[in-house]
Amino acid sequence: MKNKEVHTINIVSSIIGYGVYFPALMIYEQLKTLGYEVNIYIIERFFDENAMTEFERTKAAFKKDVRLVQIASRIPVKYTKKLSDEKLETLFYEWKTNNSTHFLCFSGLWLETLQSYKKQQPNCTIDCCRVDSAVSSTWGKFAELNELITNDLSFFNASENKINYVLNIPEIQPLPYSERKNTVTIHGGGWDLGNFATTTEQFTQNYHVNLIVNDLKIASKIENSTLYANKPNWNPLYENGFPPFGRIDSDRTIAFETNQKHPGILNVLAKSNAIVSKPGGMTLMDSLITETPLIFLKTVGKNENSNQKLWETLQLGISIETWQKSDKQATLLNEIHERIISIKKETPCFLKTYINLLANS
Repeated sequence: MKNKEVHTINIVSSIIGYGVYFPALMIYEQLKTLGYEVNIYIIERFFDENAMTEFERTKAAFKKDVRLVQIASRIPVKYTKKLSDEKLETLFYEWKTNNSTHFLCFSGLWLETLQSYKKQQPNCTIDCCRVDSAVSSTWGKFAELNELITNDLSFFNASENKINYVLNIPEIQPLPYSERKNTVTIHGGGWDLGNFATTTEQFTQNYHVNLIVNDLKIASKIENSTLYANKPNWNPLYENGFPPFGRIDSDRTIAFETNQKHPGILNVLAKSNAIVSKPGGMTLMDSLITETPLIFLKTVGKNENSNQKLWETLQLGISIETWQKSDKQATLLNEIHERIISIKKETPCFLKTYINLLANS
């Protein structure tokens, strides 16, 4: 049954990183399940042809050299010149036709476009939801266009050392920590950034390692490990939903499963004793969703520096260097796990908060 308390909700996001795309998609799926009229839009799909080609080249370059990401993270991003006028005209017509009254913005790259639409439709409500704990380069217009925003629903706040909301995924039931069998999961984020795969050797003596890769060339036969991958060449620029995900067998075949409600990696993390990765915003959310401690690899950019500082201040994660020096590693992870559970219980649910705002708007 369709919920008629509000008109159409448009979730607007980006695929500049899975950390922006995945949360938006999970909330889209939850609102749809609850009967709301909801759409999701990805800004890169509204690029002109030259900008689309440039985006694909940039993504490939970032994978090859993580230093480019660090440089890019310090430069304000302006996407409006990349957008196709024809595509935007069609989009605005669609929004007007759908009686779009509510926007939930996960990427600052949409702000100027939303500003243009609000000039035409001044009664629409625009809420924002940042995933990183500090204002990133993609939200460069956030302060300038602050009056555009009705509610700031960002998940984390570095300046206040606070987790504002938790994203609960009913389909994910974290395994009790006592039943997790000495397993760590290592990954390099959605774009396989950095030398994360080389970290595996530091864990295989005491832990079974789940290594998540997107590029199968990274995967090699490693003792005491299981390899997982998203479907090679899956591209959210042209494909919808979450990437198919599966375990790599010894003969290098993969039985992919497609999860409609959440990314497949969450099923693996919910059974792990630790996540070993750089501290992207989505990785922080993964930690909360699956109640799994974080062991931080080297950060990429100021956003991840801020994220790591927040998690360390709240004692929900630890750098790999500090963890390696500890003579009570298992105890340390268990204590972090208990703090995650405690904070998660005290933190408001994002979906409930947003639904209450919708009902009162």
